[in-house]
Amino acid sequence: MFTYITEVDPRLSLTKITYAIAGEEAAGAEFQRVALSFHENRITNLVTFKDLEPGKRPTSQIVFLAENDDAPAGKQLLWAGVMLVNGTNTAVKAYR
Repeated sequence: MFTYITEVDPRLSLTKITYAIAGEEAAGAEFQRVALSFHENRITNLVTFKDLEPGKRPTSQIVFLAENDDAPAGKQLLWAGVMLVNGTNTAVKAYR
């Protein structure tokens, strides 16, 4: 399968970012990573997804939390890095 990149609005809250990425996964992709990059005249979140085989979906929903928040019960760390959240550089962790 191939990978592709999509932008997630840097003005969104962490909850809305989680929904945006979960929505992309519901369409048959799997989150890989986030990179801050200059795109269309601004710094933004560029999210890489892996396209899954038809009918496949990630096993459980992804959850994004601020770096200092406690890990959700039963979830494992998937990714950690910096994203723009509410327009501010924020250390974030993703769990699945």
